[in-house]
Amino acid sequence: MKPILYMVDDETDFQTIIRSWLEPLYSIVALKDGDELIGAFKTGRPDLVMLDLKLPGADGFELCRRIRKTPGCERVPVLFLTGSHEFADYRQNMRAGGNAYITKPVGRRQLLAVIADLLQEAKVVVPHTVDTGGGD
Repeated sequence: MKPILYMVDDETDFQTIIRSWLEPLYSIVALKDGDELIGAFKTGRPDLVMLDLKLPGADGFELCRRIRKTPGCERVPVLFLTGSHEFADYRQNMRAGGNAYITKPVGRRQLLAVIADLLQEAKVVVPHTVDTGGGD
């Protein structure tokens, strides 16, 4: 069974690209905002959550804090995948409970490597990797 990743980003084109990179290895649940994320948590627990910072409604930091307060999800890895290059946002990511912070544009190899590392740290069984050549 593939690890389940929740991806919260309101840019559908970005979601489409990331989904194409990740679906060979992971089951992706694409969500556009915090309300959809909270709803998804009611039906299941992901192995990893990818959050944008700037979202309609609650921002990524607030959503990360909510994840950390959700019983059974305190240790789910949270990866901020954002367009913000502000150092203050990086620091706030850590205070909110994020595990990693990548700025857009992101390369395919970098994203696959960070996700694999986070899942390994969380002791999630990751399927064999696919060729990561090209696409960066």
